[in-house]
Amino acid sequence: MVLKFTSTVSWALILVTVLFTSSCATYNTKSEAFQAKLQQGNIEGAIASIEKNKFLLKSRNRLLYLLEKGKLSYLKGDYKTSNLLFNEADNLIESNVSSVGNQILGTLLNPEKETYKGEDFEKVAIHYYKALNYAFLNQYDEALVEAKRINLQLLQLNAKYPKGKKNRYKDDAFAHNLQGLLYEASGDINNAFIAYRNAVDLYLQNNGAYMGVAVPDQLKQDVLRTANNMGFTDQVIQYEKKLNIKFKKPTSNNAEVVVFWENGLVPYKDQTFFTFTVLPGNKVGYVTIVNEELGIDLPLPIDTGGDNKSDFSDLDVFTIAFPKYIRRNAFYNKATLEVSGKSYAMQLAENYEEIAITTLKDRRFREIGKAALRLAAKKVSQYALKNENEDLAALLGIFNAITERADTRNWQSLPSHIYYSRVPLQKGENTITFKSGNSEINQQIKVQSTKNLQFKKIVTPKVYR
Repeated sequence: MVLKFTSTVSWALILVTVLFTSSCATYNTKSEAFQAKLQQGNIEGAIASIEKNKFLLKSRNRLLYLLEKGKLSYLKGDYKTSNLLFNEADNLIESNVSSVGNQILGTLLNPEKETYKGEDFEKVAIHYYKALNYAFLNQYDEALVEAKRINLQLLQLNAKYPKGKKNRYKDDAFAHNLQGLLYEASGDINNAFIAYRNAVDLYLQNNGAYMGVAVPDQLKQDVLRTANNMGFTDQVIQYEKKLNIKFKKPTSNNAEVVVFWENGLVPYKDQTFFTFTVLPGNKVGYVTIVNEELGIDLPLPIDTGGDNKSDFSDLDVFTIAFPKYIRRNAFYNKATLEVSGKSYAMQLAENYEEIAITTLKDRRFREIGKAALRLAAKKVSQYALKNENEDLAALLGIFNAITERADTRNWQSLPSHIYYSRVPLQKGENTITFKSGNSEINQQIKVQSTKNLQFKKIVTPKVYR
């Protein structure tokens, strides 16, 4: 079977293909420069790279720009600037402002043309970083407000989804844990106990693990210790039984520091396609269903009625794109802190890798609905044109197919995992040595002992490519 092409259609098809090929890169590809500098530890270079990134500087990507730059400012130690950027990001999310033109392009072409509004877990992660920014600035009241907003926003986000389409990520154990730590830092032991208990209860309600994290040993001891400090003997006994451990009374009242370790980088978004091609024949045509990721290339014969014609206008192609996450393997996978001759293991507290992949799966049906609406709009325009010019309508069908894309934008400077450890300090200056499991990194932190609980961070974003 030979399809008939006019010269105009042939040249137009070549032009469309060239234009599409030049602009089909994912956000991960477009952000390679700043991510490379981030992994090298060149934060100033990463920030400079963001300021030159034309994709991030587009108005529809303003939220993504603020998230990436806010995180880099946090890594730089410029906590005030980081919070200013995150505050603007938070306001953008709250205002929910979208460009009508971008919405139309998103429906007619692909959703990456729409204003980026962020993944649900990204909206929540903003408050984690704002909380730590305030904690590093010794503004514990403000830090607590942000830590509380994590769980409040999760409730609000999940409430807007219909029954059967809600997210499994509807609470955050690490947020409760962080609240407990911040309450302790401000001297409020009663509320610290309540926060730790809320975290433990969330784990227990999910068989001891939630969003890829098992209840940390440090959290177990913290809930028992604060219950004991408040004189809640019945609570100590109750949680000893629930957690199958014995409470260890602290042997000293030394000052302490909590060290957070942000490791690796969150999975990045790519896309997978389902392509349907209707290729008519004289008597029998074919519908070919293709998905490279799943290894599907299935031609199905169909009865066309057979009019002995095989024109270009008989060709029909349509594609549906869905986003998917690609995991990035962290270069380091375990670490310890060493101080005063003792070693303390870093314990997993938050698993953004698991959260990202789980939340995307949970919104799969919502994503299918958007894709169906997009496909319907494209096909309506194609069939309307067919009444005027059959060849141009077929060309529009191909254009619609090759411009179909999933939204591959996501906050890519987030860590894949967050660990923490609570370390006692001696009077005066303490030197804490951070060591990876394979001893390929040996980093030191200087901490001056004070009466309040302190917070420090270590970041190792390096991943295998």
